[in-house]
Amino acid sequence: MLTLALPDALQRAADAIRGRLAPDAAARAPAHLGLFRHLPASQLQPIERDMRAMAAGGAPLFRLGPPRCRDGLWMAPAMGEALAAMRDELADRWRGLLAAPDMGRPLLHISLSRGAPPPPALPEGPWAAQGLLLWRHPGHQCDGACWSPLVACRFRR
Repeated sequence: MLTLALPDALQRAADAIRGRLAPDAAARAPAHLGLFRHLPASQLQPIERDMRAMAAGGAPLFRLGPPRCRDGLWMAPAMGEALAAMRDELADRWRGLLAAPDMGRPLLHISLSRGAPPPPALPEGPWAAQGLLLWRHPGHQCDGACWSPLVACRFRR
């Protein structure tokens, strides 16, 4: 799973909401803005190379919209031209590697809770992404914290 590294203040705010409203999900993984969910572990070297190339550029800015619910999932939509362009460029580079769910253009978001009452809004921003994070996760069959970091790349300022 490839995610955007959130600014510290936003990470704390999103983790606090998830901890209150979705404690099981919060125990398994930190709040995150997912870019790709199904990257092949066998392609770690080219994925890491492309992550580092992206991180050498400037940090994309984004804003968060008010919470919205889709299929029972409350999320804070993330919007930004530079963020969408970065995700599109990685999708182009990884065209032959992507699983079907990662091929289209997703609604980028931070998941907040599932089925709970509407969560409070996160601060709108603008926010500067801090970097890219590649995680290993076993899916839903785990007890306790499941995600483990594989690669972290910070954006050049």
